Amino acid sequence: MSRPRTVGDLIPTRRELLKYGGLGLVGASLDGVWPLKLHAADSGRKSNPRGNARNVIFFEISGAISHLDTFDFKENIATPKDFEVQKIDTGIHFPVSLFPRMKNLMNRIAIQRSFVSHEEVHLRGQYYLQAGRQLNVAFAREIPSVGSVVASEMEQFRRNSDTFPTYMSFNLETNQVGALATGFLPPNFAVFDLNAQAALTGMSLDEKAVELIEERWRVLSRLREVRGSMSSYGRDVASFEGYSDTAKRLLTDSRWPPTFRVTDEDRKRYGNSGVGIASALARNVLAQDAGTRYIHICQHGWDHHKHIWDHSNPDSHYKLIGDFDPAAASLIEDLATTPSKATPGKMLLDETLVVMMSEFGRTPGPLNHMAGRDHHKYVFPAMFAGAGVKGGLVLGASDSDGRACVDTGWKHKVQPRIENVVSTIYSALGIDWAKEVRNLPSGRTYSYVDALGANGTIPTDDLTNIYG
Repeated sequence: MSRPRTVGDLIPTRRELLKYGGLGLVGASLDGVWPLKLHAADSGRKSNPRGNARNVIFFEISGAISHLDTFDFKENIATPKDFEVQKIDTGIHFPVSLFPRMKNLMNRIAIQRSFVSHEEVHLRGQYYLQAGRQLNVAFAREIPSVGSVVASEMEQFRRNSDTFPTYMSFNLETNQVGALATGFLPPNFAVFDLNAQAALTGMSLDEKAVELIEERWRVLSRLREVRGSMSSYGRDVASFEGYSDTAKRLLTDSRWPPTFRVTDEDRKRYGNSGVGIASALARNVLAQDAGTRYIHICQHGWDHHKHIWDHSNPDSHYKLIGDFDPAAASLIEDLATTPSKATPGKMLLDETLVVMMSEFGRTPGPLNHMAGRDHHKYVFPAMFAGAGVKGGLVLGASDSDGRACVDTGWKHKVQPRIENVVSTIYSALGIDWAKEVRNLPSGRTYSYVDALGANGTIPTDDLTNIYG
């Protein structure tokens, strides 16, 4: 005779969360720094948030795509002969054979081709993308991800019906840094990170399971009435109480299971790959309008130090573009045709800023001795779409080799950095990116966008030029 199911059978365990994802959520809830009462103050820097977006999707092309073979194409001695390079209607030369779907959407996308990075190794670069600042191990424990800052700022707008996490991500566990915790912020602003393909099999409960959760929750509520808040038992118990409350609301929300259903047609259009499923799920999450405002999608594997053009290499440039092209194209197409539940008369793309970029680029010119390309931080592109972005813009320029910047493409003489992407994200969501939070546990001040670069101060402006 089988034993009766308990709540422990229904709420994912830590081991199961490692399978599905959720690392940011568990790490922050159980191990993060318990927050103090902090004071936010204006730093005196100028900011004028646009407030033109309701949502943001950050699409991380993790491992660093070769910019000169894709979105900043440069003909060179190593260019494969099977590239079908054409000048498309936005004025750029583009390998259309690699991007049969994206080539038709470049008129919806603005490309800023002049970025420079502080970092040139993957772990630090991938941290930089998530945290919006350089890694400093002395106080990294205090630093939240950009998504967690967004979650904290968006908390005031959450409705009673919003049960989905404000900050969700897909496949962040595949990159070197994983999903960052909340730093000084409370654990309820953590990322809910999911392995997209595994999530398809673990996100629904039958009616009896839901009834059992409700029954056990009523018992727990009675205990709270008797004992008071679980915070009296310490930070770990109190954090887990909040995590359990979130899990219960999700698992009993009728919108949650259908969000994790991907049709055969979706698999055909998006690609039956990790990034394809993640992109389809990101569309589903936003379509539900259930509280999620920031989504981070990670496509890992672009580290092509060797055999970049070898068709037999399962992680070759050809293979990863073959996964990226239908995933990114279908996501933009579907956001453009899916009505917003929050804003009648608008489509999701009208109110969603989509950002696509790597942590840096790859070395120009001939291939290295292993038939690959190495890391190159000195110039690389980022792509933007939606939320009023003017499609077809080509901003900034690299030299004929793709080695150095010759036109910054914005109002400053210095190249833009990831900090400026972060400012753009905050600005789009109506967040004042000049804010500072003082009195961290270490006594340091946290700036929403850090003006301190490796060699002095850097501009922290948002990228207003992408809007035309």
